Amino acid sequence: MAKFKRRIAFMLNALRVASPLHLAALITWLAVLAQSLRFNGLRSGDPLQLFGLLSLCAVAGLYFGTMHTQSARGRGLMVIGQGLLVLVGTWCFRNGGPAILLIVVASQMVAMFQRRNALALMIALNVGMALIYSVAMPWANVLLFLTPLIGFQLFAALTMHYAVSAEAARAEVQRTHAHLLATQQLLAESTRGDERLKLSRELHDVAGHKLTALKLNLRLLRRQPALAENAELGIAAQLADELLDDIRAVVSELRRHDGIDLPAAIELLTRQIPGPGFEVDIDPELRIADVARAEALLRCVQEGITNALKHGQPTAIRIGLKHRDGRIALTVEDNGQSRGEVRFGNGLNGMRERLADIGGVLEVIGTASGVRLLAEVPA
Repeated sequence: MAKFKRRIAFMLNALRVASPLHLAALITWLAVLAQSLRFNGLRSGDPLQLFGLLSLCAVAGLYFGTMHTQSARGRGLMVIGQGLLVLVGTWCFRNGGPAILLIVVASQMVAMFQRRNALALMIALNVGMALIYSVAMPWANVLLFLTPLIGFQLFAALTMHYAVSAEAARAEVQRTHAHLLATQQLLAESTRGDERLKLSRELHDVAGHKLTALKLNLRLLRRQPALAENAELGIAAQLADELLDDIRAVVSELRRHDGIDLPAAIELLTRQIPGPGFEVDIDPELRIADVARAEALLRCVQEGITNALKHGQPTAIRIGLKHRDGRIALTVEDNGQSRGEVRFGNGLNGMRERLADIGGVLEVIGTASGVRLLAEVPA
């Protein structure tokens, strides 16, 4: 859960700059700036007022910069930078206004870091704030001033913690729902495939056989001198020929769709998962021979998407499925964060074992722009 929280877009990525949350942060920043800045000192060239103004402007810049940074490490450093700049602004303005912005920083830290790390960072920032205050007031007054401020920080942090937890749970439910729908589609397609196969065999073996027998009997009848010129018998023989040709055409069409339509299940899966854009490159006529192969490949797609969303924060995921050299090749590639060498966990190990049972192989490669999953099974 902690790893997922660090990697997701910590709630704010899913919102626009004009969202109520960001508007509230902007209004708070403007109020703090108006309360802290001394315009007379700024006009007279007071360097502390100038540096204080620059530090608070940098806080706002880093806050909105986190929404446009793909790297989780980069966003974490931006949040820490906001906290340090709040301390600088407090020192420059020599009043308690900038300290209010630590409430905004606390909510971001809980969303970006593990709880233990977020708590340690906020303690360090509040200790720094206390040291700045202690220069101008006794420690009793420092504690009296900081206590309600720390309480507001805890309230904001807990609110964000529960919001992020709810968002993570909602995303997990959506992915699970998408996986269930894709599996349902696969099973339904398997049932339809079995019915098509059964129907084509019945037409070929029963109706086709009896029509062939009928044609032979009509041919024998036409060899009799008394019936050789019978027009109705000729029409019956022609109709039998045409009907047999029609049945063969229907059987050929049914057999052309033999196997399981895995592309339809993958398309359904990608439509149900919010977040990144999906690029699907699959031959629409591709059919998988049996349920075991189709299910193994579908599970590989699901595992690839899940890992990408949990660890890489991609904006695009590419899925390819091709038939080549008697094998079916699947690729799932994302443009998320590069993770170097990919370690196989329970999910990937399970996929490798599932593919090995049907003669397939699995390879996962960390690239400069994300992760590429490669799977092959016999066609």
